[in-house]
Amino acid sequence: MSENVRNPFNFTPVRYEFPLPKIRAQGTIASIGSCFSQDLVRVLLSSSMKGAQNPNGVLYNPVSICDAMMRLTCGYEPGDFFEYNGLYHSWAHHGSFSAATPEEGAERANKAAKEFLRTVKKADVFLMTVSSCIVYLHKPERRVVANCHKVPGNEFERMMLSFETCRAAILTACRRVREFNPDCPIILTLSPVRHDPGNLPMNAQSKAQLLTAIHQVCDVLPQCAYFPAWEILNDELRDYRFYAEDMLHPSEAAKKIILERFLDACFIPRAKADYLAAEQQRRQTAHIPIHEG
Repeated sequence: MSENVRNPFNFTPVRYEFPLPKIRAQGTIASIGSCFSQDLVRVLLSSSMKGAQNPNGVLYNPVSICDAMMRLTCGYEPGDFFEYNGLYHSWAHHGSFSAATPEEGAERANKAAKEFLRTVKKADVFLMTVSSCIVYLHKPERRVVANCHKVPGNEFERMMLSFETCRAAILTACRRVREFNPDCPIILTLSPVRHDPGNLPMNAQSKAQLLTAIHQVCDVLPQCAYFPAWEILNDELRDYRFYAEDMLHPSEAAKKIILERFLDACFIPRAKADYLAAEQQRRQTAHIPIHEG
């Protein structure tokens, strides 16, 4: 546990040993998946690492993640965008890609995909974080969407992906990485964020299916490992002090602990030293002196 966040009570540590060679510092990371992984990687990119993440914006389910990986070389066209409420949206993208015209949306989507593909080809590590297998099926098109874009709910059907579908999507996405970068280590994680679609037992089933799928993929795919972010928050910390106000997302303190554990376990020591130095520099830059001079 981080020295900056001490737990005064006994706790059950998650014992974990990274099964792959440690990743070099000041390397390149490519990442795709949930908001949790985006927060994690954003901190790494602000220190000594380079890279890119989420070419389609934040994605939560394995089918949408797989679709994004498969479309990296295919590109998007204006016809992939639809108009709703004054903007053009894509079922494959986060709302941050919505645009005033379909041409603008396609241009932004293709630019992000090309940049991400360049990063994947030279990456020292690829991080994929799935979060939920509870998805929304757009009934008119019979397709799983990455984002509903506030389109009326009666156009969607909520469903849970089968274990077989989850496993196949994760495995296909990982093999796609290997097509571009055959030697790249892949780290899979399960987002520790609880998704509450009004049914927490459904969330538990969703997480269980994804966790089993992840471990089966790691069993069959060389140079692929699991990092236990979910277990660190929910089994080791398991205290509402480590959750944000919504009681679903990890707090800043929890994210800091998980990040430091990630660096300690998976990277050479220089990577954590660079991160701590960058944090120190950030604090100094943010400090405003009361008296000049």
